Amino acid sequence: MVENTASSAEVPRKQRPPVFISSPLAALVEGIYRADTTIGRIRQKGNFGIGTFNDLDGEMVFLDGTVYCLRPQGDAEVIGDDVRTPFALVTQFEGDTQEHFDKPVAEADFEDALLDLIPSTNLMYAFKIEGRFSYVRARSVPKQNNYLPLAEIAQLQTVFEFHDVAGVIVGFYTPDFLSGVHMVGLHLHFITADRKHGGHLLGAAPDDVTVSLQHAPSIELGLPMTLDFLTMERTRDMEADLNKVER
Repeated sequence: MVENTASSAEVPRKQRPPVFISSPLAALVEGIYRADTTIGRIRQKGNFGIGTFNDLDGEMVFLDGTVYCLRPQGDAEVIGDDVRTPFALVTQFEGDTQEHFDKPVAEADFEDALLDLIPSTNLMYAFKIEGRFSYVRARSVPKQNNYLPLAEIAQLQTVFEFHDVAGVIVGFYTPDFLSGVHMVGLHLHFITADRKHGGHLLGAAPDDVTVSLQHAPSIELGLPMTLDFLTMERTRDMEADLNKVER
């Protein structure tokens, strides 16, 4: 007699795609704002992501297969495949879990509420947060010269606010042991539901949103074959610089 063990066997979960990171964020911190990675190449890696464009020419939101550039005044523009990026994170997003925040969350509590949804701080996650917000604060920066340290750009950024707005927050959580590759913790961008405005998220207070979360079983890291990257020397305090410009 053969014992049937199928009921006790572990059912394999669907394998999620990796997160593709086009270049280590450390290069951006050092002021290397140009690379050869095209948006067409980014699209081959998924349908969802964030990043920027060569010369830091706006913030990127990649959502449902369309890439948007969020300009210094917060206006969104659809971007074509030939445009290049020095830094982008991309994955194929479907969502592992969903949580509904059906009551208002204060801006000061929002990040902690998102972090509470993470099962393990040792994995990378993609976040998609869609719904209505009582308040959103975001920023973008004007086109920059190559080699200007990222920390010095904080004084040049434009900050703008949205009140009682519907939209989508797109972004990632990164564990601290990947600190040279991406910003540790949450890195989020925002775009309005009509896809006309948005920016790098500085703060938000949701009223009624659905939070979709997807873990990444691995990352794929691009290493640019440009002279700037190949000759780069690490001189900046990455954590301190990111706290000035990204938080």
